[in-house]
Amino acid sequence: MIDSHCHLNLQHFDDDRELTLARAVSDGVVGFVNIGYDRDTLRETLELVERYPFVFGAAGVHPHDAATLDDELEAQVRHALDHPRIVAVGEIGLDFYRNLAPREVQIETFRRMIKLAREREKPIVIHCRDAFNEVLDVLESEGGTYRGIFHAFSAGEAEARRVSELGFHVGIGGVATYRNARLGETVAAIPLDRIVLETDSPYLTPHPWRGKRNEPSFVAHVARSVARAKGLSPAEVDRATTENTFAALGIAPEAMPRPVYKIEGAVYIQAATADPADLDAVPAEGVSEAIITGFTDPLERPEHVLGIAARARERGWRVRINTDGLANRAAGRDVTQELKGHVDEVNVVLFGPNARAHDELAYPSVGNEGWSSIRDFVRSSVAAGIETVCEFVATPGFEAEPCREFTRELGATYDIRMYRS
Repeated sequence: MIDSHCHLNLQHFDDDRELTLARAVSDGVVGFVNIGYDRDTLRETLELVERYPFVFGAAGVHPHDAATLDDELEAQVRHALDHPRIVAVGEIGLDFYRNLAPREVQIETFRRMIKLAREREKPIVIHCRDAFNEVLDVLESEGGTYRGIFHAFSAGEAEARRVSELGFHVGIGGVATYRNARLGETVAAIPLDRIVLETDSPYLTPHPWRGKRNEPSFVAHVARSVARAKGLSPAEVDRATTENTFAALGIAPEAMPRPVYKIEGAVYIQAATADPADLDAVPAEGVSEAIITGFTDPLERPEHVLGIAARARERGWRVRINTDGLANRAAGRDVTQELKGHVDEVNVVLFGPNARAHDELAYPSVGNEGWSSIRDFVRSSVAAGIETVCEFVATPGFEAEPCREFTRELGATYDIRMYRS
């Protein structure tokens, strides 16, 4: 997955930016597009792009800041666009909800940014709030078709069709999960090849964390919500929306780094696309642990995981696998016996202490039979002598004691993932 729109540079992440990136990568996010929209965020976006090979960026002038556009600021945008991983002009557009800049000034700045994108042959990222018809009027009056993303889309099917006809992909984020929103119905109707995933972190947090700080790891929850709305597997949504982001923003797949990410003292390995040889490119200094992970369960391919684990142990690293606990059921055998002696820790990610609570966020739902399979997997992993952790994802109203009791009963170790407010 790619989070096609986030603001990791903002102060909301100053205390835990590395941990935020680690959580996202652990949940299967392979790339991030950070948005620079004024003088400070343009500079900060370039700093992130330089620091992390899996971060891309966009550069533009937000409608809130339209009145600040002068030759100096435009030159700063142009300078940012010279960087090979600044892939789009944005976010640009109109915001007639807050009206922090006069409307006529917003429109003029929007037109200047469109012209710049045409000149530099870059896609654009559109911000539109309470100004849908006006945004389309500007786009149509500038002529031609476009490439890019209509960010934070929250309108209906007819509007999505108009956006697509202009050449844009539709950015779907946390709003699609809100219970009082009809966007879920719209998502079901939008062709999958026009959808990209986003968070707008730290804003627009999905349900049930609405009101808390958003972060890129929640894009996995958005992907599951899109899959549920369209009756597809999460893996299908993952593949399609990643390809769509490449197309919308002109990112060549080969521009992505190999799926092995060194963050703080750990190496995160996206099992779906990594090879054991990819680990050799990671400097061993300062690394103590290899975490085999991904949006799809790494243990769907246990032999492949064992190859990665063997290479990691050759490098002297402790090995951990993140899993949904359904590997034995999928394989038709006890794979924990194969992991014994090759893996130090198995981390089973859960959304509650029973099938009903787990299935509120898990997709596809596991039901009572699947929940029994998860319990059996945890028991088998413990019996194999592997350190086994049940990691419960906290939601508002989370009750810890039933989760602890579930873990104690199985002989595993209890852990909780808390998201910052």
